[in-house]
Amino acid sequence: MPENKIKYLMGRHVIEPGGFYFGTDENKIYTLLGSCVAVTMWNPTQQIAGMCHVVLPERGKEASSTRFACCAIKKFLKNIDEFCTRPVDYEVGVYGGGNMFPSLGKDPEKSIGMKNFKEIERLLLETGFVIKFKDVGGAYARKLTLNRETGGITLEHVKVET
Repeated sequence: MPENKIKYLMGRHVIEPGGFYFGTDENKIYTLLGSCVAVTMWNPTQQIAGMCHVVLPERGKEASSTRFACCAIKKFLKNIDEFCTRPVDYEVGVYGGGNMFPSLGKDPEKSIGMKNFKEIERLLLETGFVIKFKDVGGAYARKLTLNRETGGITLEHVKVET
């Protein structure tokens, strides 16, 4: 599925793994997260919303997909510039990074979910964003919806079967 492709489901536009949305034409943006991390952005003045669904913290040499943390943040910066806004104009949230295999007994801090979160957090802070909302880690998945008109977040935790 192309990076900017969005599916419509039950009144919401669904961002799939590696997906990206930024703009003013969608009212509700939704994703389902496990170890992946979503970044939400909302500009309250212009009601611009954005969301990405990052799958991996680092990319291979040839990759330029928003499946990777650095590429998603670069795409946000490009879109923000095209809207003549700045990173500080946005309320930013970071969600996901769950430990999807807690029964393996591995250190949750070394899970792919936490690696995704730490890389996203580093990139956001380096590029001038301020993280206002954060819900990461834990042994559960997340259902996440961003309302473009209000900036409201609906977040539901889904327990992981062990």
